[in-house]
Amino acid sequence: MRLSNVSAGLTALIVLLVMDSCTSKKSADESPAAATTQPALPVDIILAQETSQLQTETVTGSLLPFSAVDIVSEVSKKINAVLFKEGSLVGKGQILYKLDDADILARIRQLQSELNLASLIEARLKQLLQAESVRQEEYDIASSKLQSLQAGYDLLKIELSKTAIRAPFTGHIGITKVFAGSYVSPGMIMTSLQNQSLLKIQFTLPEKLSQTLKNGDQIKFTTELNNVMYTAAVATIEPSIEASNRNLTVQAVYNNKSGLLKPGMSVKVYFHPANNNSKGILIPTEALIPGNGSYQVFLVKKNTARLTPVTILTRTDKEAFITNGIKQGDTVMISNLLRATDGTPVQVIKP
Repeated sequence: MRLSNVSAGLTALIVLLVMDSCTSKKSADESPAAATTQPALPVDIILAQETSQLQTETVTGSLLPFSAVDIVSEVSKKINAVLFKEGSLVGKGQILYKLDDADILARIRQLQSELNLASLIEARLKQLLQAESVRQEEYDIASSKLQSLQAGYDLLKIELSKTAIRAPFTGHIGITKVFAGSYVSPGMIMTSLQNQSLLKIQFTLPEKLSQTLKNGDQIKFTTELNNVMYTAAVATIEPSIEASNRNLTVQAVYNNKSGLLKPGMSVKVYFHPANNNSKGILIPTEALIPGNGSYQVFLVKKNTARLTPVTILTRTDKEAFITNGIKQGDTVMISNLLRATDGTPVQVIKP
């Protein structure tokens, strides 16, 4: 009895070991198949269509008056009168300041008297010289004195003209810094004058864009004042690039007949570089994957996501214009990008 029980126990143990071995082998045989089975990731896609895009460059700039000058005195005098309204439009030649001229007028009257007498003496000696009644030397002295007095008289006239300070051109006058009774000296700034009927839009271009504009080209610009897009024409381009910053200075001219825009305003300048009609693929920005200073996209190839680097020419909040990396007819993933990796099986969701 004891021997039979031992034999039965051994037989049961052997059966259990064989069954466990078969089960383990079966699990091992089935595990690779289970590991390779991965559900396809559902994705939305677009088909790449080649298109053309006119590139727009944007730079910042400033508005400047077409012409501007500081009004200064050329002589040391007291101001008798200020003859303009601050901030008003003044015409070319209009008197802005009248300086004290009493001493100059007195000297002119004195010199005028001496000039009249010298003129009579010169005329009389000229007649006597023709009659050979006086020597040539006497006439030459009288003639020289007349010329000297005439030069002095002309000089006083010029000095008198400087006591009436006039506007050199038509424009808007600024705030006066001096008033009647003030004493001014040469070079002292009294006010400023600006021609604002035309405005200059001054901006700089980086070296790589230095050949994109030429005189006469149209530019667009906006200001912080409103969203209106204004048009101006390039008028002046510096002949050389500034060595310190490698920028080229450009000026365009805008007809400010409305007077709405003011010098000193900041502007954004928009222009189209010449011969820049680029061809590429337009895709939604959500299809872009940033990384290491560049961008990639997922292309669907044979139901598999393939990570592909791309080159972006321009980009907005909604779209990116791709010039390299995507071809006409390629399938571009636009959803489930965060769940995908290179080689992930995908299933395109039909619209």
